[in-house]
Amino acid sequence: MPSDELPTAAPDTDGVSGPPVCFRHPQRETYLRCSRCERSICTDCMVSASVGFQCPECVRDGNRVVRQPRTVAGGRHHSRQGVVTVGLIAICVVMFGLQKIIGLAFTNRMDLQAMAPRIDSLPSSTDIGVVYGDWYRLVSSVFVHANIAHLATNMISLWFIGLPVEARLGRTRYALTFLTCGIAGSAASYLSLGEYGSSLGASGAIFGLLGVLAVLAFREKLDMQPVITVIILNLVFSFTVGGISWQAHVGGLVCGLILGVALAYAPHARAVVTWFRNPQIVVPTAVGVGLLMVSAVAVLVHTKQLQDTYQASALAWGNLRR
Repeated sequence: MPSDELPTAAPDTDGVSGPPVCFRHPQRETYLRCSRCERSICTDCMVSASVGFQCPECVRDGNRVVRQPRTVAGGRHHSRQGVVTVGLIAICVVMFGLQKIIGLAFTNRMDLQAMAPRIDSLPSSTDIGVVYGDWYRLVSSVFVHANIAHLATNMISLWFIGLPVEARLGRTRYALTFLTCGIAGSAASYLSLGEYGSSLGASGAIFGLLGVLAVLAFREKLDMQPVITVIILNLVFSFTVGGISWQAHVGGLVCGLILGVALAYAPHARAVVTWFRNPQIVVPTAVGVGLLMVSAVAVLVHTKQLQDTYQASALAWGNLRR
C-alpha cells in the first residue's frame, strides 16, 4: 500500500539534509549541477559548456590549460583594438600642450639635447644634455614635437600604421616595440648631433612600426607594394627635406625590421608553457634587449667623442685668451 508521506530531500554535496543549495550562494535552492565537479550551482553561476553547464571555478581551471587564441606574432586577441595607439597619441598631445603652456623651458628639458652648458630658457640650469647624464631624453624626446604640423603628421602616421601593428602584436608587445624603436631612433639621431645639437619627435618610433608592419605583411603573404611604397616615399622625404633627422628615421626603421623578424618568425610553442619557456616571448625579448644594448653602446661612444671635442675646444679657447 503506498504511503501518504512525502519523500525526504536528498542530502547535498556537504552532507546536510534538506534541498540542495548552490555551493557559492548557500541561500539559493537549486537542482542544477556542474557537469564537471557535480557541485550544485544556481542559474547565476552556471556557464554553458559543450555538455551541460559548469561552475565558474571549473571554467577558470579549464582556461588555464586551454590555449588562448593568438595572433601570428603570439599576441592576444582583444575585442577593443587600438587602445595603446590611442594612449600614445594622447600622451603626445598632452606633452605638446605642456610645451605650449610652459614654453621652451619644458621643451628644452624633454628634447634630445646633446650638450648645453647653458640654455637661455633655463637660466638656473647648467650642463644639460645626454653628455651630462640626461639619458631620459632618449625616451622623452619621442613624445615632444616642434610644432602643430609636426605633431599632426606624426600622429596621423601613428594612427594608420600603429593600428594594424597593435592588432597583430598585442598590447604589451606593441608598446615595448614602440619604445624600443623610439630609443633606437633617438640613439641614431644622437650620433649625428654636434656639441649643441638637438632633435625631437616620434618619427623614429613610427618608422620602426612601419618596419615591423613590413615584415608581418611579408609573413602573412599580403600585398607588399603599399607598404614598400610608403617606406620609399618617407625615406625620400627624409633625405630631401631640410630640418629632418633622417638618422632617426633610418635607425628606427632598421630596429623595426630586426624586431619584426624576431616577432614574426619566432617558433610557436607547441603547448601551454610558462612565459620564460615560450619562444614567442623569449626570442623577441632577447632581440629587443640586444638592440637596446647596441643603442646604449653607440650613445656612450658618441658621448666620449663629444666630451673630447668640447675639452679640446675649451683648451684652445683658453690658449687664445692668454
